[in-house]
Amino acid sequence: MPPKTHLAALEDEVRAVLARAAGTAAPELTYTLYRQYEDTGQRLGYEHPYFERRGRLVAAGAAGLFGERRDGVVGEDVLRVLADELWRVCDEFTWALPAHAYNARDDDMRRCVDLFAAETAHTVAELIARFGPRLPGDVVMRCREELLDRVFIPYADDQRPMRWEAFTNNWLAVVAGAVGMAALAFFPDDAKRLAMILKRARKSMARYIEHFPEDGGCSEGMDYWVYGFGYFTYFAEAWRERGGPDLLLDKKVREIAAFPARVAFGDGTFPSFSDGSETAVIPAGLMSRLVERLGVPVPYLASVPTFASDLCHRWPHLARTIEWTTERVIGRRGEPAVAFLPELAWLVDRGGPAEFAAKGGHNEEEHNHLDVGQFILRAGGETLLADLGAGEYNAAYFGPERYQDVHTASEGHSVPVIDGQGQRPGREYAAKVERFAETGQGAILTLDLTGAYDVPGLTAVGRRFTWQRHGSLVVVDRFQTEREMPLEELYLSRIRPVVEGDRVVWEGARARCVLTWQAPVVMAPELDVVETIGHRGELESVFRVRLRCSVKAGATRLESVFTVERKEL
Repeated sequence: MPPKTHLAALEDEVRAVLARAAGTAAPELTYTLYRQYEDTGQRLGYEHPYFERRGRLVAAGAAGLFGERRDGVVGEDVLRVLADELWRVCDEFTWALPAHAYNARDDDMRRCVDLFAAETAHTVAELIARFGPRLPGDVVMRCREELLDRVFIPYADDQRPMRWEAFTNNWLAVVAGAVGMAALAFFPDDAKRLAMILKRARKSMARYIEHFPEDGGCSEGMDYWVYGFGYFTYFAEAWRERGGPDLLLDKKVREIAAFPARVAFGDGTFPSFSDGSETAVIPAGLMSRLVERLGVPVPYLASVPTFASDLCHRWPHLARTIEWTTERVIGRRGEPAVAFLPELAWLVDRGGPAEFAAKGGHNEEEHNHLDVGQFILRAGGETLLADLGAGEYNAAYFGPERYQDVHTASEGHSVPVIDGQGQRPGREYAAKVERFAETGQGAILTLDLTGAYDVPGLTAVGRRFTWQRHGSLVVVDRFQTEREMPLEELYLSRIRPVVEGDRVVWEGARARCVLTWQAPVVMAPELDVVETIGHRGELESVFRVRLRCSVKAGATRLESVFTVERKEL
């Protein structure tokens, strides 16, 4: 058991949510909200109340788990809320999100098996399996009918492929894992039907693991590692415990499980490449089980994640945290270290006075951004040069206009703009790793970025990072051109910089970064302020420094020197 304070704080949160659910009405999912995505492309109006409803349901389930763990008693107050919330979920027109209607067969949204219909099915199936004898019979019967009609019957029809089964990302693991776990809970005595569902789920799981590189890197970013690989692990353990195969006993699976510890910064935040976020939350139960089963290293986890930290309120993250968390994973800090994943082409140096991450890769990665050659600088737990991570998910973000969003666009990353053009989307627009070396106090990474651009007259682009963890980064970009053309070096931050003649200063609360440069031509710094909307719909300001110059035909070398230092507080 972890120290009492870790799970006790989580239980207090759960009890508070349970009390609110007992005393307030759940938000409605109106037709107007349901139509919002189709009418405007906006998702959050529907999704906020949808996930609040899931939060009420899983809080009731979690309160039941805490009661069982303490004295084997599930209180009547818990069972009342649980019955009401299960009944309420059964009332919903669809368990899928409107944004995922493209997955519906024959436009039947009731039986649309998307990420969240699958998650809901798992939540409902496991709750009635666990607490059913103490719940009203008509609630349990209705839940069983809804599970069969909405999810199990469509999923068992393996003659009709589901669209997401052709994906190569987290969808495979989440949908198959959630439906598979739901079936394990729902069909304890129906071996034939259970076998049909598990066979289909295992095929998706194999495809999911197959598309990871051998170094175990997740190009989707840390949030999607938690999501996809989390559901893979939860399903694998549920099946193993029922006498099935041990899906974790695979060399590549162990490499994937080690990914968070390899790329985490010293304070437990992460590089926010692709649609990731710095503050990705690893469920303590998930990490505990991976350490126990596979012996993987642990990224720094300050405490058990809060109930509110998962805005989608996924049942297995919460339930397995309550059931699986061990003291071994909490509060463990590693030594300063460099990690390099050669196939993913991520470099992370963490745990020192300053921290650094950079990436190569290509421009058709999962949840792709036009970001080949991107980098991040941090010190004192503060990000000075940033990767913006995910923007607001809406119709445009996943459509033809994707790369017009600053979060995904080439001009939303600290990479060169050449002759007014950024990088291009597509797998062929890629970096080549020419050299990686640890230096004892940092690292050197050299990338050929020529393949990431399609500019007439541009014959070569190279970028070399020379990093020292005491706080020095030298970025050397080399260009070979057949004609005169303008060049720009872009540097992005959420901290407003001050341009002081021949230098730029980012002054944070706990650290500062100073940029100077050397070039054979005059480089003029300019500051753009970009107002945008963040992943959760919040307004945010982004500050982009442009170092502009014009070069003649031939070879040009531009050198940017960043000096990072923590402040004495």
